[in-house]
Amino acid sequence: MENIILSIIGSGALSAIIAGVFNLIVNRKGRLKKIEDRLDQIDKKLQQSEKDELRTQLLLLLSDYPHETAEILKIAEHYFADLEGNWYCTSLFNKWLETNKIAKPEWFKGGKKE
Repeated sequence: MENIILSIIGSGALSAIIAGVFNLIVNRKGRLKKIEDRLDQIDKKLQQSEKDELRTQLLLLLSDYPHETAEILKIAEHYFADLEGNWYCTSLFNKWLETNKIAKPEWFKGGKKE
């Protein structure tokens, strides 16, 4: 057994094994980083999709069902507060609040973030 260990060390096979293990670890970390980056991209696209869908629902409610106050406020809160949505919906939502004499909710900032 000692002879085998000494011959591995002497032949440089040990350094090749160490280099191979090191390369496997580095390559694995690189692959994991690529997977994490791709998952982040997918998450951002899903968030944007949810934001787009909520904006559409909010616009539809504001234009076609303006008396659905509870539903509008629920969707608007999720859109503006949770997803930080801001588009021209902001001015339409402000106009809807004024028209319906509804106080501006605490969660509604009413403008674009800096």
